Amino acid sequence: MPGFESIIDQERPVRILTTFLQNGTIPHALLFTGIEGVGRESTATAFAMACNCTGESSNTTRQEPNIPCGICKPCRKIEADNHPDIIRVKPSGPFIKIDQIRSLCQTLAMKPYEAKRRVEIISDAQAMNPAAGNALLKMLEEPPVRTILILVATHTSDLLPTVVSRCQQLRFKPISSKYLEAELVQKYGLESKNARIITTMAGGSLSRALGMYRNHWISRRNWLIQEMDALSTGSV
Repeated sequence: MPGFESIIDQERPVRILTTFLQNGTIPHALLFTGIEGVGRESTATAFAMACNCTGESSNTTRQEPNIPCGICKPCRKIEADNHPDIIRVKPSGPFIKIDQIRSLCQTLAMKPYEAKRRVEIISDAQAMNPAAGNALLKMLEEPPVRTILILVATHTSDLLPTVVSRCQQLRFKPISSKYLEAELVQKYGLESKNARIITTMAGGSLSRALGMYRNHWISRRNWLIQEMDALSTGSV
C-alpha cells in the first residue's frame, strides 16, 4: 500500500499531514521525531507522493487530494526512489557533513525538474555536525519556492534549537503491542506465540522486530533457555 494507510499506529501524525494537504497549508519544513522503526521514513515518502500525485490513471483524476493513488507516474517514481525532485540525504559515515548540505543548497537553488513540490528528506538528521546544522539553518531562513524539507531525527535535543524552532514538529510514538504483533502475524506469517515474544522485546519498533525475526532470534532464545535449564542437571 503506497499511501498513509500503510503507516502503522500513527494516527496523529497522519491526521496532521492530511490536514495540511487538504487545507493547502503545508509548512516549508517538517521535523519527524521518534525511535527507529516506527514509520517516520515511510510517512515522509507517502507525504512526498501525496504532494505530487496526479491521480491520472485511466483518464481519471483522484478525488481526495490527501491520498496518493500509487499508480500515476510521480507516485511510482517516488515509491521506487527514482524521482529527480525527491532528494534524500543520509549520513556519510557517522556524520552528515557540511559538504552534503552545501550540495543540497546548490540543488535547491534551481527550479524543480518536474515535481509540483520538491521534497528533501534528511535521514538521521541528528548526525549533522555543527557546521552542517548551521548551513541548513541558512536554508530554513530563506526556504526555496515549491520545496518542502523533512528532517527525520530521534529527539529534538539532538538538533540545533534554531533548526528545531523553524520546523513543524511531528512526534511518532512507539508502535503499540497490538498493532506490532498483528503486523508480524498477518504480513510476515509468524506464529502468534513467537510474534508476542518478539513484540515484547522490540520496544515498539517494527524494524527491530523484523531484525529479530530475520536473524532467527526465537531459535537462539529457545536454545539459550534449554542451556540454562540443563545447568541444574550438570556437575558443579
